[in-house]
Amino acid sequence: MSSVSEAPVLGTSRPNRVPELDGLRAFAILPVIFHHVYPFGGLFAWTGFFGEAGWIGVDLFFVLSGYLISGILMDSVDRPHYYRNFIIRRSLRIFPLYYLCLGLFSLAAWRGSGPAWAEMQRWGIGWFVVYLGNFRAAWLHTTPPIFSFVPLWSLQVEEQFYLLFPFVVLLLSRRNLRRFLSACVVAALLFRLFLLFFVPGSGLARQLLMPCRMDALALGGLVAILVRSPAAHWPSRTQLRTGFIVTGAVVLGIYSYVWSVEPNTATHPLMSTLGYSANAIECAFLLAMVVMAPTPGLSAILRWRPFVYTGQIAYGLYLLHSPASWMARNLLMKTFGIDMPGHSTLSIPITFLASFILAGVSWR
Repeated sequence: MSSVSEAPVLGTSRPNRVPELDGLRAFAILPVIFHHVYPFGGLFAWTGFFGEAGWIGVDLFFVLSGYLISGILMDSVDRPHYYRNFIIRRSLRIFPLYYLCLGLFSLAAWRGSGPAWAEMQRWGIGWFVVYLGNFRAAWLHTTPPIFSFVPLWSLQVEEQFYLLFPFVVLLLSRRNLRRFLSACVVAALLFRLFLLFFVPGSGLARQLLMPCRMDALALGGLVAILVRSPAAHWPSRTQLRTGFIVTGAVVLGIYSYVWSVEPNTATHPLMSTLGYSANAIECAFLLAMVVMAPTPGLSAILRWRPFVYTGQIAYGLYLLHSPASWMARNLLMKTFGIDMPGHSTLSIPITFLASFILAGVSWR
């Protein structure tokens, strides 16, 4: 979820800054926020099909992150202090806001002094300090009792991958790196299938554990390798578009079926095995279309300034949208006596407005 948007293509006025990727990141974060606030009933109950699907945006985040970080590593692997510089840069970008939010979430829960804080203490805040909250959730078969901690799992998946991945890039040739990442794509599906058939109640593990979600990160890395290969080896625009449409149809078919039988689509056996793979491949096709075969129409949409700005502050939006929504709704309750549950029609604009304000401040 980091805010880096560096790539060797689609050059802009700012060196190494690609606004199209910021715009693409906006299409990842906006569905995720909507997923957390869409109304269950009332006039806008019809949005449930799309709202529940918003978690799919996380896979686009993973593919983008895999693409950007793999490119950074490949381009800097021969430089002095390669690993140290990478870790320092990642830490400076990611840790300050992450640990600030972790402290604020904990302080707010402690000040509340309710049963949720006592349950959170038993759950273990320290797991988040060391970026292992996703393992804790998978082990306990439950997400944290305080929702602000829940979205942190995807950041932990990324950090676990990137602590190890620089060594892989250092040790392997470009050809063997491509083979390794291809193997990760297959292995992730096999890990999920193993958990499904041999570990009862492993739905959260299939969703949250890094080995089970590394296929999206690896596919982003494969796109980064392909971009750095001779253009003659690139797939054509028609091939990329066809792949995107076909995999999109597969994802839509799987999701439509799962939605009809299971309200929590992310952990359904079909979605959390074949569905994750199909969605990651679809996101990789979309990314490849943007960086390898851009069209004026798509580029214009992704370069639209509101989308670019949303992508720039996406990391803050992801971390802060839940507490921002809670703060705004409580302020309205105390000031005007308006009781606004988290999943209500009015909470949608309130959440987005408060989230953009807090994330914009944190980004600056």
